[in-house]
Amino acid sequence: MFKKRIVIAGVLGAGLFSAQALANGWGPCETIGGTHSFNVTLEKQLSNPSQNSAGTTVTDFADWNLGGNYYHATCQCPDDTSQTAYTYFKAVSPIRDVIDVSGIQYYKVNDNIAFAAQVRLAGNRPRYINVPFEDESNGARDRGGCKGNESANWGSGSVGKLSLYIVRPFVGETDIPNTQLVDVYATMSAGSYSQPVTSVYISGRVTVSQSCALDSGNLEIDLGEYASSDFKDRKGAKPDGVTVYTKELQFKCANVSDGIKVFLRIEGKANDNDPNAIDVGSPDVGVIVESAQGILIPNDASSMQEMAVSPLVDDIHRVAKTKISAYPISTTGALPAGGNYEGVATLRVEVE
Repeated sequence: MFKKRIVIAGVLGAGLFSAQALANGWGPCETIGGTHSFNVTLEKQLSNPSQNSAGTTVTDFADWNLGGNYYHATCQCPDDTSQTAYTYFKAVSPIRDVIDVSGIQYYKVNDNIAFAAQVRLAGNRPRYINVPFEDESNGARDRGGCKGNESANWGSGSVGKLSLYIVRPFVGETDIPNTQLVDVYATMSAGSYSQPVTSVYISGRVTVSQSCALDSGNLEIDLGEYASSDFKDRKGAKPDGVTVYTKELQFKCANVSDGIKVFLRIEGKANDNDPNAIDVGSPDVGVIVESAQGILIPNDASSMQEMAVSPLVDDIHRVAKTKISAYPISTTGALPAGGNYEGVATLRVEVE
């Protein structure tokens, strides 16, 4: 008899629990026609080459806004149409390769980069929430998705932001294969979820800008001392006893891909009497800079010297080298006034 009472009490307890759940009546939501897809195409550039280093994060690197691409859902609701409830959302990533940075989850999409995602909920609480999250209400208490309201437009998941994490530096660009980044779930009862109402996919590429810097920093050239008579009647030619300054230049270049060509050209104020020469403050004297291929004419984009480019010396850097020569010339054939002369030119590197 004692055992029978225990069994009966258990049945009564289960019966009371089921009646309570049935009275509540709220439950998960599902998209009509199956999980909706938001497809984000990403074409972004790292404008600062120094960001292309392992462990670097770039907050709010990209965003997506596919507003107007709505979906429709149906939810478990009580029959009493006077009852309303909040809609709760959960967002997770199916990617298992995760990097945690100060509590923010970055999901690896290839060997080089990972993304942290923020999803904006539609409704009365339009804000961005870091993925993963659960039981976040959209602040709208209604019967959206209940029977009779299936035509309501749902937009949660259509707007979001991405922050970037550099796993491994890359050269030129890194491709993002079509990747399922985030699944968004919905329910009218916190903690009770079924299948995703929408999934966010990303694809595309991230590129990094290229840069080259002279290893020695600024380059100063002392062209020596000459008598004014050394320039007399030598228009367009070197003075008597000229010393030609020759220098091998070495540039450290970042993010230059295989097969890319690197060129050197000259920018600066040209002498008024000879556009091939750099101005040094005298109408009668200028400086010629030349390469193995001839004179590098100031400010002439077609006058360039192709440099020799090395294989990668580390994850992102190559070395570009070339030789230049510099020497003074007479630009008029007249005797220049005595004094010290100097000019400034910029070595410009072009990457093709």
